[in-house]
Amino acid sequence: MFKTDPKLAVLSIVLVLFLCLVIAGLIHLIQRYRDNAKALAESQSLFKGVFDQSNQYIALLCASGTVVSANEAFQRLYPMMNRFRVSPIWSWKEWVNGDELRDEVNNIPERGTRRFELRVINQLGAQVILDVALKRIETQEDELPQVLFEARDITQRKQTEQKLQRSEAEYRMLYDQQPVMLMTVDRQSRIQSINECVTEWLGYSKRELLGHKVTDFYRDEASSPYELVSLRSQSDDKIWRREICYVNMYNEEIWIRESIRTTQIKSQLMLVGEDITEHRRMESMLRHQALRDPLTDLYNRNHFERILTEKLRSVSEEGATHTLFYIDLDQFRVINDTLGHEAGDSALKFTAGKLLNLLPEGAVIARLGGDEFAIINSECDEECALEIGEKILNELNQAELHWNRVRMSLACSIGIRVLDRSVSSPQQAHAQADTACYAAKDKGRARLHVYRQDDEEVLRREREMAFVNQIHAAVAEDRFEIYAQPIMPVAGVDHDRLYFEVLVRLRGADGQMVPNGQFIPAAERYNIAHLIDTTVVRKTLQWFEDNPACVEQIGMISINLSGNSMANDAFVEFLVTSIKNSNVPSECLCLEVTETAAISNMSDAIKVLTALKNLGCSIALDDFGSGLSSFGYLRELPIDLVKIDGQFVCGIHKDDTDYMIVRAIQDLAHQMGKKTVAEFVENEEILHRLEQLGVDYAQGYHLGRPQPMSSLLAVACDEAEVTA
Repeated sequence: MFKTDPKLAVLSIVLVLFLCLVIAGLIHLIQRYRDNAKALAESQSLFKGVFDQSNQYIALLCASGTVVSANEAFQRLYPMMNRFRVSPIWSWKEWVNGDELRDEVNNIPERGTRRFELRVINQLGAQVILDVALKRIETQEDELPQVLFEARDITQRKQTEQKLQRSEAEYRMLYDQQPVMLMTVDRQSRIQSINECVTEWLGYSKRELLGHKVTDFYRDEASSPYELVSLRSQSDDKIWRREICYVNMYNEEIWIRESIRTTQIKSQLMLVGEDITEHRRMESMLRHQALRDPLTDLYNRNHFERILTEKLRSVSEEGATHTLFYIDLDQFRVINDTLGHEAGDSALKFTAGKLLNLLPEGAVIARLGGDEFAIINSECDEECALEIGEKILNELNQAELHWNRVRMSLACSIGIRVLDRSVSSPQQAHAQADTACYAAKDKGRARLHVYRQDDEEVLRREREMAFVNQIHAAVAEDRFEIYAQPIMPVAGVDHDRLYFEVLVRLRGADGQMVPNGQFIPAAERYNIAHLIDTTVVRKTLQWFEDNPACVEQIGMISINLSGNSMANDAFVEFLVTSIKNSNVPSECLCLEVTETAAISNMSDAIKVLTALKNLGCSIALDDFGSGLSSFGYLRELPIDLVKIDGQFVCGIHKDDTDYMIVRAIQDLAHQMGKKTVAEFVENEEILHRLEQLGVDYAQGYHLGRPQPMSSLLAVACDEAEVTA
């Protein structure tokens, strides 16, 4: 047997063990490789699954831009992509902006990603917007780098963004173009946003406004929006409103009606403002007009009466003494009639300026209407009032106003009423000062008169003023009665028909007759005589409507007209219409107007009397001879009869002067073709003298006293047919 070398044996064993270890290591490596391959395959399978199932469009591009591989999403986007594997991706016709893709691929940095948007036409022909990311992928050294193309469809997001942008633009345009102020402010009142209206109204640019406090643009110190909300936070209101004045860059006031409300941002408030500057200006103008006379800019009557009421309250409660002045320009109507109303307006403004300069501080002046002014001077007794009144008289009486080369002299009469505890009401104070003013006019004008309760002239005026209300009441209560007095032919005239003058009587509320001398002057002075004349005409003609059988017995009905009535257009229209519609022939109507009334309203008198004469009526001039220039008006006025004033007739039988005057009137009237009527024939002797002079008609107590018209006519008409 062979003997084994121990060293060789050990070496062999070591070698075998080493081989075993190598084999085991190889087996482990092979197994690990297999496991890694399996894991890699699984990973690749998983990656491919994720790669293919991703909603993003993913492709791997070579350096030349051709597609190496792509996921299913990309292939769905480009189902015909296999046709283009040989051509760069940017050359595909589906791209809307392929040149941009080419530039981006060629300019990818070594590290980093290129991000941009592309538009592509999909297989349905619709444009798709892609958010594309390009990333360089390094390969082995001998190979060119590749490019990872990743894209996601952002079409819907873009459309939504565009809609939002359009909505925002529309909202912004709507916000900017609103015709109201829109502004947001923070808790410190700093302006956060504004619309164009704010810049237009305030005159500043947005840069000049944003960040500034809104309170910087207030005219006055006022609560900030947050202070206002805090003050009113206890109320249930969700919107707080106020009117506040801003000042723009031109230092002009802008009145804003603000509406303040909270916003979704709790730290901000929204201010919505409406420009009410014009509205406030109109309100101010209306308030001014409510207080002021438009011609002179003095206080008007309404506001003056409120001040007068306050002054009388201080008199009653504090025992103060004030003075009321009532100023009326003398002969102001002459200025209007001769120079026109513009001259009259100029005179009124001139007078107002003069009075303002003359008054002591604190005095209140107003134009009551027409040519009437009133003044209240506080803490002023009678002595003080007389001093001021004389000063006003002297200044106005010496003042001259030049108008179109015509020099006008101004003068006034002043009534003064001391306001003490004897005055019970503003109306009484006005009336008594007015009465004192008219008393001054009656004394010769251009003077003043102080109201005193025991003044006889003032008392007479007050009685006349009291009759004004009585006249209105009598008209309303039908207490005016129609009387008649016969007018008889003196000689050689037909007696078959009645000729009488219609007279008016006022029955008082107590049933007693009121003397004409008491209420007629009041009606004339206060321009309400047309109410009486209207009643007389209406009731006279209506009586004949009710008694038509008496019309044939009428020779002439004489009706008196006031001078004021002839200047009243409404009355003249009523008179003409009544005559036209009456069953009394116009030839049987004679309208009497006094000489004084005709002269004082000459233009109106000629116009009205001519119109009445054209209707067929006769015209008589009453009280002829009482004026200073009587004979001159016989030629100018369209009259048919002259009624000789009774003051000359009643003494004709014993006074040669009266006889000569009556004869002169009679001769002149006949030479001009006018008939004559003598008034106040009290006895047979007077009637005999009138017959000698050839006077046509006579009227007086000797021939017949005034009596109710129905009673007078009952004699001529069948009494059974006459109704009262």
